[in-house]
Amino acid sequence: MGSDTRAKINFIKLNQQELAAKIALLVSEKKRIIFWKTSPRYFEGKAIDFNISQKKTSLIIGNCNIHRRLVGERICFNFSLNDIDYYLRGRISDQDEDHLQMTVELEEHCFRVEKRSRERLITYPIYEVYAYLKYKKAVQTNVVFFNKKEQVNKDFLTEIDNLSKNRIQSLAPDLETEQDEDLIGFRVEDLSPSGLSFFASTQEKESILDSIGDQRFSFVLNFEMNVFNLDEAVVVYKMNYINSQFAGVPMFKIGINFKPNPLLKKKIEDHAGITVDLFNYQKEFEEFIKNE
Repeated sequence: MGSDTRAKINFIKLNQQELAAKIALLVSEKKRIIFWKTSPRYFEGKAIDFNISQKKTSLIIGNCNIHRRLVGERICFNFSLNDIDYYLRGRISDQDEDHLQMTVELEEHCFRVEKRSRERLITYPIYEVYAYLKYKKAVQTNVVFFNKKEQVNKDFLTEIDNLSKNRIQSLAPDLETEQDEDLIGFRVEDLSPSGLSFFASTQEKESILDSIGDQRFSFVLNFEMNVFNLDEAVVVYKMNYINSQFAGVPMFKIGINFKPNPLLKKKIEDHAGITVDLFNYQKEFEEFIKNE
């Protein structure tokens, strides 16, 4: 890691007592965990239980819908508590793919990171932010997307009628569609200059997002009627999500990373009155831990 980056990102080591306290709080609040073997491919889960003994600390992570066998693999992961991020590493000792759970034996040290700025802006419901993607129409498709007028207000996918589509395309020529294409919009949940997340139904995930796979793609972001063309995007996670806000309908939380956009960074800072940064903390932790 370069000296300039080290000067801006400081990983501070926690002792065992501090680690135990953080893990206990993490589990009691069923907090979200991001984990990865090699960035930028990330997965998500939730802390559901832990076991601390003199010899080892184990953490059980649920909702791990990753569809690959990882027993014996070393992974990195991070979580947030009270707006502070913690990073650590561990080895997967057990994996129950039927119940989407895995057990991780934690390595001795955990690190909290000192940041000089915030990474993400929570956009819903304060700001009108939408991500628009073009996709190929399926031949004689039987897929029926949710009708937003019949769903709860927090349903994030917007079926785009012709009038809205024409208005959107007038703002962003890149969204003009061919005969075999259509346009879909997702209401953005949180946003940074290099990533965002939104919610999608099972039908939307399977018919559109799964077909993208690991391919890089471009899309258009509309932030309060300011349009940004975002490139080199990749889907980094698709996490099962069940919440009362969706009236019991199974949903997926979708995470997308893209090439950092300085204009979007300025828009977020100017509009929300915060400072954001362009660091990839997961990647920086990978480099940092190699030297520990």
